[in-house]
This record gives sequence, structure tokens and C-alpha cells, in this order.
Amino acid sequence: MLRYDNWCSGKEEKLSFPSTDDEMGTYFEPRYRVRTLKIGMDDQFEISYPSASNDPKVELVVNSTQTSNFRVTNRTSCNGGSCTTTVKTIPDTNFCTMNGGTSENFNIKLSVEGIKEEAVMKFHVPCACSCSEKVEDRSPVCNGRGSLSCGVCTCDQGWQGTYCEKPICEDKRGDVPCTNSARNNIECSGNGVCGPCDKCECFTDREGSQYFDKNNYCEDICMTVNDCDDCFLDPRPGRCQTCHFGLFRQSYNQSLISQKDDLNRNVWIKCNGTINDCNYEYAAMRDENDETFFMVIKSCDPTQERQAGAVNVTLPIVLGVIALVVAAAATAGYIFWKNRAPPVPLSDPMYQNIDAEDCTGENPLYKPPTSSFKNPTYGKW
Repeated sequence: MLRYDNWCSGKEEKLSFPSTDDEMGTYFEPRYRVRTLKIGMDDQFEISYPSASNDPKVELVVNSTQTSNFRVTNRTSCNGGSCTTTVKTIPDTNFCTMNGGTSENFNIKLSVEGIKEEAVMKFHVPCACSCSEKVEDRSPVCNGRGSLSCGVCTCDQGWQGTYCEKPICEDKRGDVPCTNSARNNIECSGNGVCGPCDKCECFTDREGSQYFDKNNYCEDICMTVNDCDDCFLDPRPGRCQTCHFGLFRQSYNQSLISQKDDLNRNVWIKCNGTINDCNYEYAAMRDENDETFFMVIKSCDPTQERQAGAVNVTLPIVLGVIALVVAAAATAGYIFWKNRAPPVPLSDPMYQNIDAEDCTGENPLYKPPTSSFKNPTYGKW
């Protein structure tokens, strides 16, 4: 190949070509052949052999160390007990691939019915110079976005240019990239940076970064839940019916706050929000089904704060206090009963068992409610 510039003048590298070699066989002439073919260049050769038939059955088996981008055709003619098969080959321009070697080849095996011999043809195709074997992966020359071989950059997916300096951008966000103007003008919600294709590239090393939404300005899970603030007004656990996505409220459980995933990241992320001048502190997480859960930790509304947690924690305490009171009362009753005064014996003169019907005397202990006296004026009116 001729060059019309001074690139690497005097340092061009020539492709190596093996010499053509033929070997005759008992029936086939030749039985073995080695040839060199250049990309896009066709080659035609003949193989002769004896045959009693004027239309012998000829079979070709072709394989390659590279791709199958080559063409092989054959045509057979016979005359006077001898036949000749003409084989035509051509490697296409896309025969060689980037991950191939400097020397590739494809082979053809020819067989004829009735002949116990095969003819083998090997075609050597030079694909690159030897310098292409010295590939520098993610080369600085290619801005770390491609491999350098023979002074040429092969760019990674998504990049183009001589030095892989131009991104391939299929779509853009618009005139104000990487900023959600409906919320604020902070780039990528403060959770990422604007990439070369006007798309947000979210951080991966921050608290809750596993929930950053790269398709929505790196919105974090707190921003997502705050969009459905009406769901905080209903203290009952379950799915929030007014939210446009799957959002579930669950009972507060302090042990879940320290839960970790397989990458040692906090599963529950603490968030803050304000509804009707009421400040909320809550925790949120998203499961593998892309459903979001939250539980309120603190709130200015006492009916909201740790709603189910109060049942789970307070009820055992109340039952425990009741049990202690009952136990104390039982103990005091037992001590009072044990220390009571002994009963009066029956022989004691202070104690008599008198039947009611036999009682005719006066009770010396009885005192009437009023005193009797003589009224001197009685009968004078």
C-alpha cells in the first residue's frame, strides 16, 4: 500500500509472505498447496485427477482461523478419463478482525468420490504488521478510552475520533442539560456531575447512592418519597393510595436502621421532610421489586411518631407493671393474713354463743339513739 504523506517516513513495516509451495500426490496434482492471498485479491488454480466418470462428485470443506468472510467456488470439466477442478477463492475486505493476529488463513479440503486421497489447500492472508501485536490497552494517547496499535487508536464503545476524544451521543436532555428546572438549578441534584453527553453521571460512593436515579437527574430516595408527602398524613401501615409509584408505610422498627446489604451499604436511608410546618424524620429503602418503603422516626404530631412502635414497645412494659402490682398486692395480703390477731377462744367469758330466740336480757353494750325524759308541759295545751 502506498502512502501519500510523511507519516513515519522511512519506518514502514513490510508484510511477511510465505513462499508458494506445491506437493504432488498419487492421484491429485497437486495434493497439497500453500498460497498467499491479499485482502480483496482473488486467486484461481486447478487440481487434476483421473476419473472414470465425466461427472464426478466433488466435495469441498472450508474452515478458517478468522471469520468466514471469504468466497470459494469450483467448476469441474472432464475429458478422456481425466478431470480438472478449478477452484477460485477471494478473501473479503472484512476477513480480518481487530482482535486477529498478523497472519490468518483459511483451508480448503477437496475430495472426489471413488478416490482414496484428499487434496488440501492452505491460503495465508496477511492481516497486519507485527507491530499490531504490541497493543497498549487504554492508552493515554487514546485518552484512556481505546487501545493503541501501530500508532492508531481503536476506540471503546461510545467514543470516536483520532484519539477517542469525541463522545458518541445519541440523545441529549435539551438546552439546560443535567438540571431539573422544575425542582432547582443544582446540577444532577447534587448527587452527580454532568457527563460529556449532557447526561448525569451519579456518584457511587455516597450514602444511599445505590438508589440514585441516573435517568432522573440522580434523584435520591429522599427526594422521591418527599414527592408523595400526603402519605405521611395517614398513620396506618400499608400502601399509599395517593402516590404515583409503589410507596408503602410500615411500622417503625429501630433494629432495621442498622441493616446492611451485600456491599456493606446501609439499606435504610434517613431523610427529612416538612408537611404543614411539621418536621418529619423518617427512613426509606427500595427493594428488588422497585417498591419503596418508609417508616417515621420523629414527628411533631404525637399520633404519628412511632405509631406501631409504641404498641410493640409500650404494651409489654404496661403488662409488666401490672404483673408487678399484682405480685406486690398478693405479697402484702399474705403478710397481713400471717400476722393477724389470734381468734378469741370459746371458753373466754367475753365470748358467748347465744341464740337469738333465747335472748331475753339486755345487751349491756347497747345504747339507745335518744334519751327519755318527762315533759312537764305535756297535756296542758
